[in-house]
Amino acid sequence: MNIKLLSTLIGIILLYSCSSQTTTVIVLCEQDLKGNYVLKWELYPDVGNTPVEIFVSDNDSVFPADPQIIANSNDYMAMLNNKTDAVEKRKYFRIKVSGILSDVVSNRFFEMDSIQNFRDIGGYTTSDDKRLRWGKIFRSGSFALMTSRDSLVLNNLGIKTIIDLRSEDVQKRNPDRYIPVNNIRIPIAYSGYNVITQKVMAGRFLRGDAIIYTQDTYREMVNNFADRYAAFFDYLCDENNYPVIFHCYLGKDQSGLATFFLLRALGVPMDVIEDDYMASDEAIDRSKLIRNADSLPESIQEAFTMLSRSDLAYLKYGISCIKEKSGSLDDYMLHELKLTPEKERKLRKILLY
Repeated sequence: MNIKLLSTLIGIILLYSCSSQTTTVIVLCEQDLKGNYVLKWELYPDVGNTPVEIFVSDNDSVFPADPQIIANSNDYMAMLNNKTDAVEKRKYFRIKVSGILSDVVSNRFFEMDSIQNFRDIGGYTTSDDKRLRWGKIFRSGSFALMTSRDSLVLNNLGIKTIIDLRSEDVQKRNPDRYIPVNNIRIPIAYSGYNVITQKVMAGRFLRGDAIIYTQDTYREMVNNFADRYAAFFDYLCDENNYPVIFHCYLGKDQSGLATFFLLRALGVPMDVIEDDYMASDEAIDRSKLIRNADSLPESIQEAFTMLSRSDLAYLKYGISCIKEKSGSLDDYMLHELKLTPEKERKLRKILLY
């Protein structure tokens, strides 16, 4: 399944048959380019001809008493059509099968006109079976070129705070254009992609240079910007700031490391954190980064591809830098990021169901 169809694994619920055999249901939620929601489910072992009740709401905490759609488990999917071309308020879903309600689910990815890699990081399950709230915190690429339609999406999500993690030189040249919210600037990294882009276009920055540059960026973020990440978490510990979006240029490096720290603090398993990190690789549309990319020399195309890629090797390299600096991830997060047990409790209270 292509991640650009906006699919996301959103939940597992347990059902019980008359024989007390446990059935696992895996549910997927997608939103296509027309704004239609598609729910898909799989049953293990298969349960045939069982009613699937689908409840729909634009408030993740309040659902109607009656289902909007009743499907059959043998259908394995249901579509809710968007009847207009306008940007509608986001929908949340609960599914009931054999009397058992699923968790609240929604789409993770959003198709935006000019904002890359925009996604909700809600819905993930923690190691102690809690779940991140939907619609509270989002990660993204730059907002500098956002369109009026993009702003409507943000309006419908009720965004209150945008935290800009781009380097200071990029922030000055390309300020965020979404005015109705609290715009927080926390520059992480000394310089952004502007200078590098010029070198790439001049043929003076090749594939190997891009790998070294990205590794150096992660080492720099870990060693020189821990205080900025600590400030980032100070904002996240204030419930009045939500819903929050944090972003960098492509939503993959400064934002990727920020998401790693956040999900780890909330108790999300490492394999889920890695999947979220790697999702940027397909959520970034490289055709929007430079004009007429296909006509450029192959060496330049390779360099741009490497700069825009997500690779677990970069995250693991950053983690190795953390351990080199502090001995362990836990010590780094406590002493460098100032994520005390009290702050972690605040984050869990705000962000977990």
